[in-house]
Amino acid sequence: MTERLRTRDRAASVVLAVGIAAALAACSGADDDPTDDPSPAADAVPAADAARQDLLAAVQDVFGPDGWTEDDAPTATPQPDGRCVVALPDVRTTRDGTTSYDQLEEVPAALAPVLAEHGFGEPSDVVHPEHGGSAYVEAEDPTGWSVTVTADGDVVRLDVSGPVALDPCDDSGLSALG
Repeated sequence: MTERLRTRDRAASVVLAVGIAAALAACSGADDDPTDDPSPAADAVPAADAARQDLLAAVQDVFGPDGWTEDDAPTATPQPDGRCVVALPDVRTTRDGTTSYDQLEEVPAALAPVLAEHGFGEPSDVVHPEHGGSAYVEAEDPTGWSVTVTADGDVVRLDVSGPVALDPCDDSGLSALG
């Protein structure tokens, strides 16, 4: 009887382990990886900047239009895996810390139609930090461009970045785009 119980318990453990492994594989497969090759920077950067402007308008609908500042220029950075990633200028504002976290809950609904219009996937729900810090909403397009809206204390920030085909992969390569 005891041997039969051990055998049944081992079989149940194997079935459970296989089920968990299959579920993890389904959740972490190719959907997390960009499915398309990076576009030439001359096409991708203007398209991403147009999306950024529309996304900023949606974020400003939530947080208000006043007090937003923008970095000066996009940057291009080569990655260890050989990709070239362009970060468009961050746009940020300062708001009351508790209000910004509460208002971030409205961001997924505000971003969803704009993201769809520009070929991005659905925005995430708000990701809250486990031990304090930044909360954020994010989305990605098929080529790996990402949009992140972050509330970190009293700072709210919109970041847009993604892989491009650019040679050389540096700021001089971006400057050559015009």
